[in-house]
Amino acid sequence: MQLFRKYLLIISFLFSFNSLFAQNDTENLVQILQTASFNNLLPYWGQQVEVNIIQQINQKQLNASVANEQLQAFFNKQNIVGFEKTAERKLGNTIYITGKLLSSQNKYSLTLLLEVTKKGIEILSVRIS
Repeated sequence: MQLFRKYLLIISFLFSFNSLFAQNDTENLVQILQTASFNNLLPYWGQQVEVNIIQQINQKQLNASVANEQLQAFFNKQNIVGFEKTAERKLGNTIYITGKLLSSQNKYSLTLLLEVTKKGIEILSVRIS
């Protein structure tokens, strides 16, 4: 019985460490969005990313560099000056982050769909409305 408890304790520690690393990665990602450091954002993109940006034709399944360029172009065109995270939810290996992109003229909503992988987190989808 004690052996079972030890195994259960070890397994619970492993799961808690996994979620801790994912949380650190998401905080890094939020900080990158707040500072608009697109060169630092590039490693977070998945192989194929779905990008939906307001006032643009929906472009499905872009590669990482094109998705990064699209997001950077939107930030530049709309004079985005910051990002404010409003919520983060984790369901299994999926993380949703929502927040507001701050501009001198408008506020936009940003939703990120992330996947936790062995390498860290990957952006699967970006939606700006």
